[in-house]
Amino acid sequence: MAVQYERIKKTIAALAAYGTLPQGGTTRLSYTAEYLAAQAFLQREMLESGMLAEVDPIGNLIGTYVGRNPELTAVMSGSHLDTVPAGGNFDGALGIVAALECVRSWQEEGYRPKRTVRVIATIEEECTAFGMACFGVRVRGGEFKKQQPESIVHLTGGSLAECLQAAGLPHSALQDAAVGFQDLAAFVELHIEQGADLEERGLTCGAVTAIVGYDRLFLTLHGEANHAGTTSMRRRRDALAAAAEVILGVKELAEADDRFVATVGQLNVTPNAVNIVPGKVQLAIETRAADDRVLAEVRAKIMSLLERTASKSGIVITKENDFHVAAVPLSESVRKVIEQSAAGCGVSFQAMPSWAGHDAQIFAASGVPTGMIFVPSINGVSHSKEESSDFQSVTQAVKVLEKTLKTLAEV
Repeated sequence: MAVQYERIKKTIAALAAYGTLPQGGTTRLSYTAEYLAAQAFLQREMLESGMLAEVDPIGNLIGTYVGRNPELTAVMSGSHLDTVPAGGNFDGALGIVAALECVRSWQEEGYRPKRTVRVIATIEEECTAFGMACFGVRVRGGEFKKQQPESIVHLTGGSLAECLQAAGLPHSALQDAAVGFQDLAAFVELHIEQGADLEERGLTCGAVTAIVGYDRLFLTLHGEANHAGTTSMRRRRDALAAAAEVILGVKELAEADDRFVATVGQLNVTPNAVNIVPGKVQLAIETRAADDRVLAEVRAKIMSLLERTASKSGIVITKENDFHVAAVPLSESVRKVIEQSAAGCGVSFQAMPSWAGHDAQIFAASGVPTGMIFVPSINGVSHSKEESSDFQSVTQAVKVLEKTLKTLAEV
C-alpha cells in the first residue's frame, strides 16, 4: 500500500499527546517521563511495522527494517523526538513519523529493500537538557566517549548520570553508545523548514544543499557612566548609544546581502538606570551563512563597523569571546536522488540551504552521505504552539522520502 495521509496525521497527533500543555503546544524534554512514554509508543509502532527496535545506551531509539542483503551498510532516516519548551508538534517528530510511514507502506506491500533501512528517533537535539545541540547523535559519533556522565551537568541541576539512571540506561552510556557511523551508506532527514521560503513560493518541498554555519561575537562596549541630567550631550561617552549604532549597522549589512542573516539578540546594559548615562554594554552578534567564506567576509565588515563606531564615539570596544561553527555541505549525490524522486512524484521543489541546525549536520560532518527534505511551515512559524504544516504537502513530501530511501537502499 502507498503512504497514507490519515495515518501520518494520526501518528503526529498521538505523539503530540505526550507532553501536551493546557494552553497549547508541547513540552517533551529529553529523559523526562513524557519523553520516555513517547519513546515507548514509537517503539511499539516500529515493532508493529515489522522492524526490530531498541534504545541505544544514550537514549536514541532505532528501528531496523532488515534488508535482503543485511551485510551491506544501511540507509537511515529519522529526526529528533525532543521538543523545545512549549514547542510545536512537527519539529523533529514529523521526520520520525515520515520515516516510520515509509517502512509501514513497505511492510504492507511486502517489499524488502536490498539494504537494511533504519529509523532513528534521536534524543536531546534541542539542547534544552545540557546546553549542547544534537547531543544524542554526537554521543553516537564518539565525541564524549572520554567523559563520565557526572561531568555533564543538566541545565536545571543534576547531571547526565542521574538522567541515565532514571531512564534505566547504563552509566557507561557515553562509551557504549559511541558506535560511530561506519555502518551507514546514507542518512536522510525530513524536517519542517522552520522558515517561510517554501510557502511563499508555493512549493511542496525543499532539497537542502547545506546547513549553515554561524559566527558569534561577544563584545563589551566601555563608555563612562555619568549623571543623565548634568552631563551635556557633547561630553557623553554613552555605551548604549554606541551599541545602537552597532546593532543598526549589523542590520544594514545583512539587509544588503541575502547570503547571510545577522542578529543581535543579547544585550546587557550597566548600570541600567533611568537617570544614568550607560557606562557599559555587553552584546552578542550572530551571523549565519551556508558558506564559511561568506562568514569570514561578514566578520571583516563587522570589525570595520566596530572600529568606525569606537572612533566616532570615544567608546572602547573589546572582544570577550567568539564562537564559530562551520557550515556543513550536504551530499550532492543524495540531493540529486531527492530531486529526481520529487520530479518522479510530480512534487514541486527547490534546492535551498537550511538556516537552522539539525542532526543531519552531525552525520554529514562525520562523512555519511547525507540529505535533507524540507516541508513548508505555515507562516514560517516554528518553536511555537502555532507551528504547523499542511498535511497534503506533508504527505507529498513523505512520498518523496519513500522514493528516495527506496532508491538509496537498492544501490
